[in-house]
Amino acid sequence: MQKLIIQNVKNEQYKNISLNKIFEPDKQHKHSFEFQKSNVSDPYAAKEGKLSVNFYTLQPGKANYPYHYHMGAEEVFYIISGQGTLKTPAGEKNVTEGDVIVMPANENGAHMLINTSNAPLIYLDIDTVSLNTAEIVAYPDTCKYMFKMGKEMKVFKQNTAVNYLDGE
Repeated sequence: MQKLIIQNVKNEQYKNISLNKIFEPDKQHKHSFEFQKSNVSDPYAAKEGKLSVNFYTLQPGKANYPYHYHMGAEEVFYIISGQGTLKTPAGEKNVTEGDVIVMPANENGAHMLINTSNAPLIYLDIDTVSLNTAEIVAYPDTCKYMFKMGKEMKVFKQNTAVNYLDGE
């Protein structure tokens, strides 16, 4: 049974994450995808619930994830402190303390958050989660798709598609 969760952002333990080091440690990328993350609610770990709730801190010059959009999950960012730039389909938008950003589950919700200031950018990230269906994430700049089911994930380029009956 799911329990009530009460946590304070000021007392949270953050985990340092560097996507660059995890996925391609020997390659140079356009952005440094490094952040500190604190999980408040993780339906995948708890095996129940529908909301993934996390606090993030982006240090100056760092980005959260590559430019992407979700096809199943809706996402909300609340900027607690700091400022940065949000890349969107309509161009780059400046974001600052107090801003709430709602991203729908389609190409109109494409986003990438970058800390373009000299101070940490702290924000709350809330995502909808469906434990019983796969999540598809599209990366428009690099023509990739990620298929995710729980902790399992695979990333494919668009041009790697096969025929429906291939191998059948």
